This record gives sequence, structure tokens and C-alpha cells, in this order.
Amino acid sequence: MRFSKTELRVLEQIALGKRQVLEVATALNKDKSQIYRIIRNLQKKGFAELKNKEIKPSQATHIQLLLQELGRQSSFIDHLVGCGITFYTFILEPKTIDEIIKETGIKRSTIFYKIKKALRNSFIRPIENKYQFNGMFWPKIGEFLVELKKYEETNDKRIPPGAVIYYKTKDKIVFSTKAEYDATLTGFSAYDQFGIKLLTIDYTYYLPKKKLTKQEVFLHSIYRAKKDGGIRNLILVALFYLKYKKDLTKIKYEIIDNLNKVLHGEKVKNYPSLSEIKDRAEVYDIKI
Repeated sequence: MRFSKTELRVLEQIALGKRQVLEVATALNKDKSQIYRIIRNLQKKGFAELKNKEIKPSQATHIQLLLQELGRQSSFIDHLVGCGITFYTFILEPKTIDEIIKETGIKRSTIFYKIKKALRNSFIRPIENKYQFNGMFWPKIGEFLVELKKYEETNDKRIPPGAVIYYKTKDKIVFSTKAEYDATLTGFSAYDQFGIKLLTIDYTYYLPKKKLTKQEVFLHSIYRAKKDGGIRNLILVALFYLKYKKDLTKIKYEIIDNLNKVLHGEKVKNYPSLSEIKDRAEVYDIKI
């Protein structure tokens, strides 16, 4: 989710009690037409709408938390501009720069700029070679980011009600639903296309529709295994990895690292044993 500085300034005025377009325009020294455009943008993002000529903010928890802090102070606005919200939401837990680039798609130069600026205002804190949002210094912003993350993990206009989201960006989304949907099968639901026939209780899909590579299908199954948990899902990931290991070497993920440990005879907490993986591998004639 991206915001311009003007959009955040409009939200600040809403937080300060202004509900008329003219009031907001006057406060920000902007044309009414520009404020109308901003309100339309905010409506698309679900933050506010114009109803009976009055600006009405959404009552969603994350939006109310942001408005509360904007009403109290606004020195943090520059940090949230552009990709800021995406950046800080992703580093609620410590992440390396490479992890941030890989998962968010934010350019390396932009990340370094954000980090440099954030360190000056204690917006993030370094932890060895990782960075984390500084929730102790900015607790209310932290609450907003946590609630926003929860909301985005369960809501998206591109998918049917009740669907479970495993991964998404503004351009793509991986989700599951019990009903058939006009999208591309992926993850465990696409394993049978690669010689591993499964009976699944629902469908895992990808949007926008396109022909997916072996690597993409595998990665999408990892997303699901990570969120859903369960030994069975990890065994299925291991089977696909064993069958097509040569094609998947460039994919780096903690689940793969731990499965490799298991495959070399180590015991890893909450992971299947080597014997469990071998038993399932025999069913599909997959060599370990």
C-alpha cells in the first residue's frame, strides 16, 4: 500500500476533525478539485469516502489507529510516504536487506534511503545484520502496522469472500478457497501437473491468470506450508523438492534449509522425520 504525502496530510486534517472538502483544501492550501481526487484515491484504498458532501473515515481498526496518531502528532508522515508502509509492515519482525528486497520488491537504493532516514528518528533498530521497526519508540504506529498487516492478510478485492491469502503484492496474489474460481491453480493443487497426484480439500490459486513455472508452483506451496503449518504440508514440499531439486536450487527459504537438514539425518523441531519423508517418497517413486 502506497501513500503520497498529500494523501497523508488529508488524513491528518480528517483526524483533526475537518469533514468538508473546502475546509481541508483551505488548511492545505490546495484546490478543491485536488482534494476531491485525493478523497477518491483514499476511497479506493478503503480509508475514507465522500458521503452526502461529508468526508467520512473508515471505522476499520487500523485506519482508526492511524487517524488517532495523526490527530496527536504527524512527524512520522515522511516515513510512511511512498513504499514506507509496505517497508515498515514487513519489518515488524527482524529482516535482512536481501529478505526485504525479495519479499517486497522495493529497490535496494530505496531501502538504503529508508533505513538511513529511519535510523535518524529511531523508526527502526538494527539487530546484527537485520532491521526491525522500533515499536518501543513508536508504539502507536506499531499498533497501526500490526492491525494493517492482519487486515491485509485476510482481505483483498481480487478474491472471493472466505478465501485464505498466503502471499500478495499489488500485482499478484496466492490464495485458497473451497470453491472453484477463475484463476490459475498453483501450489499443492498444481502438483499433479508435475507427477505428484494429490487429493486436496480445497484449491490453491494464483492471480493474475498465467502459465506458472515449476519454480513458482513450488514457491507457492512453500507459502502455504509456512502459513498453514502441519507435517503433511512439509512432506509434500519435500517430495516436490526431491523430485526437481536441480531446478529449484536458486530458491532460498528457511523451510528448504530445514528440510535439507532432515534429509541429511538431522532432527528438526516441528518438521517430519527422514523416515516419514521416505515413506511418502516411495509412493511416488521418488529417490532420496
